[in-house]
Amino acid sequence: MEEIERITFVDEETGEEILFEIVDEVLLEGVKYLLVVDEDDISTILKQIGEEEDEIEYALVEEEDEFKKAATEFMASDEYDIEI
Repeated sequence: MEEIERITFVDEETGEEILFEIVDEVLLEGVKYLLVVDEDDISTILKQIGEEEDEIEYALVEEEDEFKKAATEFMASDEYDIEI
């Protein structure tokens, strides 16, 4: 049985912790992107913006062109279906 990878995302504005399951990851132009899904089965894309010791910092991809580029990479997978 494959172990599901999970990460905890902390919203800097609200301080709310959100538990995400990692569906997939891609590396584009040296930046790591994660396709994640929350407990309500809502998916989003996060990008790695920093790393210190054991902590990796991610941010929501909010810029439309960057989001579309990452989403296109994730859509190429046959392992799952996503729509923009």
